[in-house]
Amino acid sequence: MGDTASRPGDLSAPLAREVAIILESGLFDPGYYAAQKPDLPPDSEPAIHFCVIGWRDGRKPNPYFDPAFYRDRNPDIAAADVNPLVHYIEFGDREGRDPSPMFHALWYRDAYGITGGSVALADYLNRRRTGQVSPVPLFNPVFYLEQNPDVAATGSDPFEHFCAFGIHESRDPSPDFDTGFYVARYRDDIGDQNPLLHYLAHRNGRFLPKRPAHERLIAGAVRAATRPAPEFETVQRLPPAMPRLATLLAYYLPQFHPIPENDAWWGTGFTDWTNLARATPRFAGHYQPRVPRDLGYYSLNDPATLPRQIDMAKAAGIDGFVFYYYWFNRKRLLEAPLERLLSDPSLDTRFCLMWANENWTRRWDGLEREILLAQDYEAEDDAALIDDFARHFADPRYIRLEGRPLLMIYRAALIPDGPATIARWRALFAERHGETPLIFMAQSFHDNDPAPHGLDGAVEFPPHKLVVGAPMINASLDRFDPEFASDVYRYNDIVTASLAAPDPAYPLIRTAVPGWDNDARREGRNGVILQDATPAAYQTWLATLIDRAVRTPVFGTPLVCINAWNEWAEGAYLEPDLHFGAAFLNATGRAACGIHTADTARNLLLVGHDALTHGAQLLLLHLARTLRRHHGIAPRILLLGGGELIASYQTEGLVDLAPDEGALMAHIGRYRAQGITTAIVNSAASARVCRLLADVGIASTLLIHEMPRLIQERSLRGVTRQAMAAARAVVFSSPFVRDALCTALDLTPPHTHILPQGNYQNVRFSNAARAAFRTRHGLQPHDFVVLGVGFADLRKGFDLFLQVFRLIAATRADVHFYWIGEAHLWIRDYLSLEIATATATGRFHLLAFDDHVATAYPIFSTKTIIICNQSA
Repeated sequence: MGDTASRPGDLSAPLAREVAIILESGLFDPGYYAAQKPDLPPDSEPAIHFCVIGWRDGRKPNPYFDPAFYRDRNPDIAAADVNPLVHYIEFGDREGRDPSPMFHALWYRDAYGITGGSVALADYLNRRRTGQVSPVPLFNPVFYLEQNPDVAATGSDPFEHFCAFGIHESRDPSPDFDTGFYVARYRDDIGDQNPLLHYLAHRNGRFLPKRPAHERLIAGAVRAATRPAPEFETVQRLPPAMPRLATLLAYYLPQFHPIPENDAWWGTGFTDWTNLARATPRFAGHYQPRVPRDLGYYSLNDPATLPRQIDMAKAAGIDGFVFYYYWFNRKRLLEAPLERLLSDPSLDTRFCLMWANENWTRRWDGLEREILLAQDYEAEDDAALIDDFARHFADPRYIRLEGRPLLMIYRAALIPDGPATIARWRALFAERHGETPLIFMAQSFHDNDPAPHGLDGAVEFPPHKLVVGAPMINASLDRFDPEFASDVYRYNDIVTASLAAPDPAYPLIRTAVPGWDNDARREGRNGVILQDATPAAYQTWLATLIDRAVRTPVFGTPLVCINAWNEWAEGAYLEPDLHFGAAFLNATGRAACGIHTADTARNLLLVGHDALTHGAQLLLLHLARTLRRHHGIAPRILLLGGGELIASYQTEGLVDLAPDEGALMAHIGRYRAQGITTAIVNSAASARVCRLLADVGIASTLLIHEMPRLIQERSLRGVTRQAMAAARAVVFSSPFVRDALCTALDLTPPHTHILPQGNYQNVRFSNAARAAFRTRHGLQPHDFVVLGVGFADLRKGFDLFLQVFRLIAATRADVHFYWIGEAHLWIRDYLSLEIATATATGRFHLLAFDDHVATAYPIFSTKTIIICNQSA
């Protein structure tokens, strides 16, 4: 029976119907089915075999549908003795029945917005290798692929890999499930079962997905600190032309290169990296150790280090560094980075000095009274000190406010007879160098007011000052170290204290700190820790200080400091580490430019009509790419149709498809529930979505690129009129397009804007590229080039481009026409004779489409006339 019933010619009408249903569903994988048991007759059709025999034998049509499970879980189906896959396709999916333990149908529908007649499992099977969807809760495909680049490189289904290999290799499916912990703790309960699926089946019982916080061990805390946090970000460089709201300066510690004095005092090769190795987590949730990432354990003796730091800081909106300056009775220490800066004018950063004017002691060893190098403030040293300051002032990169160099002093109270000494120094600056520096003091050790010292202003040095009166949280800590005796404060309490502080009567430079934890120096004794610092909280703090600085500039400059760029042993740094990556650095850049936070930015929706490779679609793709890469915004993307750009869109944000009205309405309702409040709707082809968004309170900006003729041809006049009325703003690429459409629609909305659209190509002139292009195409030095770019159809005026060529070619032989972009098949057929005739002259050229046209075609660097002849 099995041999004959598996052949197409033997199908009864009911059997033929079953076969058709499963083949059309996308749930039957013939290759997978045949590979389960190599016993199919050679002439059998796998789908027919499954419908006749296979499901009864428990053979799976795909990895995620288990006929035996489905029948066992649903006794009514088993009693009816019907094909379980056919039942699932026709009824079970809509009824929320799971096809196997590996797919939770109701959860998937809700998580990914599957509505209408779509089968949830079919949607997953179609998208499972994209790394964007999961079949069950607690499996995060993005996390799994990021943690396992070897899996990502294969392009395989991440969940299938986890089940087949990841479990045995103790790979975690998400940050919320610890495979190794679960298997070790519940080995007797789960046997050889999939631990994640076991937990999902018993999640309301006694089973825990990961070790609870109160059981955290030091080894686990170290492991957590050296793995990416949920807030982890790679470096996102600000666009160079993006305006900065204020001047940002970061304190810079130069103690990352060996010097003979430190070798003698602390041991050969000592740098601040030596201290960093001593840090250890003292309580649950204590973020230690701190491990550098992008720049590594650098040495400032390496001439490549400072340029890399400067480049990284500048790309994050930091204008310059405040270098700690060490001078002890005419002896300089740690001066190498500053001297390298002064000797190399190509290092593009501004800077100023903060004199660290304390005695150098063994404080880090707890021996504060043992002085290694004294600071005596001898009057006979004054001239040398002032001369050396002035040597730095003479550098054109030195920071000046209203023309006066800015000099900071760490502990003004230590200067003997402070006001008189400062006055004496001012006189020396004026007499010897003609300088009148602005001398500011750091607010430290309960000394805040510059006036008694005869100084011009103050700069904050958090956590100094801000921890005074703040509540400590030591009593609530789950300690690993019973002898731990440092002061622990909540980071957000310090932020609140900073923002609540009133503006003083004297000039004050406000300062934010990305974190503070000097355990590496204090080793759990007499230290200060700001607990639970996050990039978002830091960005909010810094952005608020920037806003204040704009309103109350210091000597004419809106100025904010950051403590610090690289105080690794004090947990105060912006350089990327293993745990947060560049998240704090990127937060600095966002605050510097007034960009929304990454969390807030997820409330943006982009809407496009499909994912075909055409101009408007590429514009939307590059808009998403620019938002993500340059502004830290990860938008949700809604497409009304599919196309070959789907995968590209999915690399820039979470993509939803709405092929019908039911799916569209379901997506929009879910967006509103998720808190999305703003949308950008791309082109008149998507304009109908504006009214639907307005109905649920989502404000939209409509981008219109089309000319009135196309809108008329596509019967979009009424839809476009409604959309322009419903949108919060309408953006046109030029006044001509706006006026032409508004005239055609007899509508003049008050909220129109003219903004360039599609300018995502960076075209740069290159003599070398010009020469190479002309040589390759046999162009003479005097030849002209006429260029057209776009999808070649009548809308883009390709026929007019041909006409212009014929007119010019008839009288001149020194002009070459180039069209970059694919041609519509209808155009190629309709104008085939004209194209062939033009091409035969050797002066009419069709070049293929390239998304990176500005770099792929050096034609832009040659003598070029660009024709823009889109039909109106």
